[in-house]
Formats: sequence, C-alpha cells, structure tokens
Amino acid sequence: MGYNIDLNKISILKYMEILKSQNPLPGRRILLENIEENFRKITDTGIHSLAELKNSISSKQKLSIFPQKTNIDENYLTILKREIGSLEQKPIPVSDFPGISAGTLSALENQGIKTSKDVYNLSINPGNISSVSRKTGIKTSELLEINIMSNLVRINGIGTAAAKAIYESGYKSIDDIAHAKAAKLLEKMNTANANKQYYKANLGEKDMQFIIDAAKIILDTDI
Repeated sequence: MGYNIDLNKISILKYMEILKSQNPLPGRRILLENIEENFRKITDTGIHSLAELKNSISSKQKLSIFPQKTNIDENYLTILKREIGSLEQKPIPVSDFPGISAGTLSALENQGIKTSKDVYNLSINPGNISSVSRKTGIKTSELLEINIMSNLVRINGIGTAAAKAIYESGYKSIDDIAHAKAAKLLEKMNTANANKQYYKANLGEKDMQFIIDAAKIILDTDI
C-alpha cells in the first residue's frame, strides 16, 4: 500500500467501467466515445492492466506508435494518458496545508518530514506518530490532523485547502469520502469553508461526486 495507486491492480476492463460510471471533466468526455470498442482494441494488444497501458503510451514516440497498433485516434489516447496520470497525485509540501505553525513545520523538517508523502509513509506504522510527537514536542492531535490531510490529498481533486475543509467537516479518511453522499459532503464542506474561508471556488455536487469516485478507486486498490 503506497502513497500512489498501484496501477497494476486496475485491469483495463475495470478502468473502463470506472470511466463509464464517472462524470468526466468537459475536456475529457471524449473518453466515453466508443469506449467499449476502444478498450477492446487495447486488450487485443495483450495489455491487461492500467500500468501496462500507461507504459505503452508514456512517451511521444510510444504515443505515435500505439494508434498504429490499435487504430485508436491519437488524440483519444493523449486524453486517456492525462486521465491515467491524474490517478497518481504528486506529494504536496506540508507547508501548503492551512493553519500549520512555523514551529511545527520546522520541527517536522528537522525529522525529514517535508511532504504529504513523508507524512503518509511515516503513518504506515501507527507508533511513528507518537514517536515523532515525543521527539518534536508536537501534540499527537496535531500530527494526526496533518496525517489525515496528507492522506486526503491522495484523492484526485482534493488540494490542501479542500483537505482542511473536509477534515473540519468530520471526514477523516479515504473510506469516509468513498462512502459519503455528495449532497451531504457539499453541505458540510460549505459550512466549514464559510467559517474559515479556506478556498474561493464555488463547488457543487458534481465536484463532490468526482472526489467520491476518485476515493473509491483508491479504496479498491489499497489492499
């Protein structure tokens, strides 16, 4: 169970069903066009996992060759490559999370903890949180909050400000998000954001459903 999704655990056909169940961003709705035919063509090449597909279209050269093998439009594959890439979130500096004091950031940095991935890797062993608390003087409760937010930003569509609002809304894990109802999640996030003004974006239920769907993908592979 790593910071990013293990793409080897997602089959091509499973990913097709994931895409069909989602409401893609406008620029990526092309992926739903002839999706069953296109994904059948992909599996016909002997590719069965998302990791294999990612590798097959990972460079410009490969992306130009793959359409010849599959008769799938290169533009379609380019958009598909971007969509697959969105499943793997880049680590975020802990300093980007709202409300963390300079003293806490300095103490964490002295322990080599600078990013959300560092926090995530630390928390794989539950005893590490208590250990860092003793070494740094940071309250365990504060470390747990940072840990929760660092886990939440693994979800596609959740940035640091949203992670803080989600935390204050009472959702403390990817499992919580995956099993949330879009309307309720939106209501609670709006309340949290109205109190603290973490972000200016006007979010809607579709945005909530997007992150719920993204959380489900992680939940399915975090085994």
